[in-house]
This record gives sequence, C-alpha cells and structure tokens, in this order.
Amino acid sequence: MFPGLINCTQIDWFHAWPRNALEDVAMRFLNDIDFGSDEIRESISKNMAEVHLSIDAANKKFLQMERRHNYTTPTSFLELINFYKLLLGTKRGGITNQITRLETGLQIMDNTNQRVEGLKKLLDESMKKVAIEVENTEKLIEIVNKESEDAQVEADKAAVQEAETMKATEAAQAEKAKADGELAEAIPAMREAENAVNCLELSAIQELKGLGSPPAECQKVAEAVMILVTGEKKNLAWPNAQKMMKDPPKFLNQVKTFDGNNID
Repeated sequence: MFPGLINCTQIDWFHAWPRNALEDVAMRFLNDIDFGSDEIRESISKNMAEVHLSIDAANKKFLQMERRHNYTTPTSFLELINFYKLLLGTKRGGITNQITRLETGLQIMDNTNQRVEGLKKLLDESMKKVAIEVENTEKLIEIVNKESEDAQVEADKAAVQEAETMKATEAAQAEKAKADGELAEAIPAMREAENAVNCLELSAIQELKGLGSPPAECQKVAEAVMILVTGEKKNLAWPNAQKMMKDPPKFLNQVKTFDGNNID
C-alpha cells in the first residue's frame, strides 16, 4: 500500500555479534588446537573477541571523519581465527625444527668429546711406553760406562736398544699424528654443533617456556639441557625445566656459552 516507504528503506544486514557469541565461536574453532590448558584457550578466545569488537569504535570514528561506512562482518572474525591458527602452526613448526637441530648439535658434541677423550688416553699410553723405553736405554748406558771390560758388547746392546727406542718413538709420533688428524676431523663437527646452538632465538625460548604440556621431543631435550647446563640429575620434570628457562636471556646465554670441551 505504501511503495514509497519500501523504496526509501535500507536494510542493515551487518548486525554486530555480541561478545559472548564471538567468544563461543572462537572457542569452537580453536578446540582442535592443543594449548596445554582450557584457561589459555579461553583467554585467547576473549582476546580475539576484544580485537574484533575494538574495530567497531574505529568504524564509528571513520564514519564521523570520512562520512563512509566500514563494516566488520562475521567473515572478518573467521578470517582472524584462521590467520591465528596458520601463524601458530608456522611458529610451532619452526620451534620443532630448532629443537631437532639443538638435539642433533648436542649429540654431535657428545660424540666428538667421547672420541677426543679416547684419543687422549691412547696418546697418553703411547707416551708412557716411550718414557719406559727411554729410561731403560739410559740405565743400559750407565751399565756400559761402569763395565769397561764389556764396553763394546754393551755398546752394541745399547745401540740395538737405542734403535728399538727410536722405532718406538717414531711409532708414538705416528700415533700422535694420527690422533691429531682425527681431532682435526672432529673440530668441524664441534663447530657445526656450536652453529646449531647459535641459531636459537630469544622468542623461541620464551614460547617454549610457556608450553604447559610440551611434546615428548621438547621434554627430552629439556632433560638433557638440565643435566648438562645446570647439573640437575634427579628432578627432570617439565616444571623444573620451565624454572630453568624462567629468565630466557640468561638461559639462552648459558646454552650458547656452554663449555663442550669439559662435559662430565
């Protein structure tokens, strides 16, 4: 009956969602992500709702200043949730890669130290044998000087003994050269391990510390770091690891300055 009223009417399709509806939607879409506790998931949902609602105030200000409408739709809120999930997955994947590199670096350092210790022991044993041979030779020379009647005979024996001593010395030197060569091969592995540790960033440590229930790989690496860096050998639970990382800059400095040459 009144077509003019219909023609002059505009329908506002963009009704704003209430805060509790936004929080419920966020909780539902974040339900498939492991945050460690429901409290964290609820806090993130509330934050998303706050961010989305904060745009309404900006839209009103924009309308007053520019006389133009800017609408915030439910699709915008869903895009916010999807972007957060994508970014969270990317960051967690990066942390997992860094944990793997750290674990590999520590394993390489441990293997290198074991090889170096073995080479040191082998070298010490060889040098002891050389010292014994040298001592025997000196005793034999003293006997030759005292017994003039058998000087020539004893001198011949001394010459033979000296030759054997020189041979043992040469063998020891060859063993030392071999050990030095193997040590030179081990040094690049040590440098690679140091580079793996130096790639760690402060933000990664902060996010790792905040995990309530870390993956098994995180727990395993944290236990190894507690044993090597802090000397803890009994209480290797995750809360104790979080306590170790309570000061991320200090903890990161401890890891980067760790003396890999003197591991117990």
